[in-house]
Amino acid sequence: MGGRNMLSVNEVTKYYDEKNGIENIHFSCNNGEITAIIGPNGAGKSTLLKIMAGVLNADEGTVLIDGCDTREYENRGQIGYMPDKMELARGLTVKNFLNMVSDYKYGGQFKKEIEQAVFAFGLTEYQNQDFHKLSMGNQRKVAIIAAFLGNPRLIILDEPTNGVDTSGIIALKQSIRAAKNTGSIIIISSHILDFISSISDNNIFLKNGRIAAVEKENRKLEEVYQML
Repeated sequence: MGGRNMLSVNEVTKYYDEKNGIENIHFSCNNGEITAIIGPNGAGKSTLLKIMAGVLNADEGTVLIDGCDTREYENRGQIGYMPDKMELARGLTVKNFLNMVSDYKYGGQFKKEIEQAVFAFGLTEYQNQDFHKLSMGNQRKVAIIAAFLGNPRLIILDEPTNGVDTSGIIALKQSIRAAKNTGSIIIISSHILDFISSISDNNIFLKNGRIAAVEKENRKLEEVYQML
């Protein structure tokens, strides 16, 4: 795929039923850009992110990273995805889950990075606890670490700040900025406009499954949101 647009979302459509879904979502992102997906509950944010991550098939359209379809198995190491719910981690300790991600995506690499990230997010004392016994905030931190593991080309974060304490949000911002500096493309959905305005380069507003607005000026996010 030529040019600077390394992530391309092409006319993506997904229907839940005859009336509801996302329709004709089309945008692109360059290396090192942070794009926020903003909108009210039910706007289609999580559905779009699942399709971008390759874990849900669109009815129509494609999502390409460096010209390759994100649904293809061989691209799994190029994508870090933090879903809104972490079902895969049930029955595993924090450390075992992160090691499993490392084994599955990268053949067991990045074990030292796991230790460093666990420390940075204040989870060292919890690393041998069962994931499902952690607080929601600590579960979110583990999911964040998993998404950034291996410095993927595309990092997708679905509501990463939910339940996360201030120190975790600071660590999250540091991770986002470090990934941006190495050229990763970062997609974030969030209800927290103050958080978005502090980090994003582009802001795409969804309403009723369609793009309602695109805004580059972060100081205008509240104004645009109120007009949805």
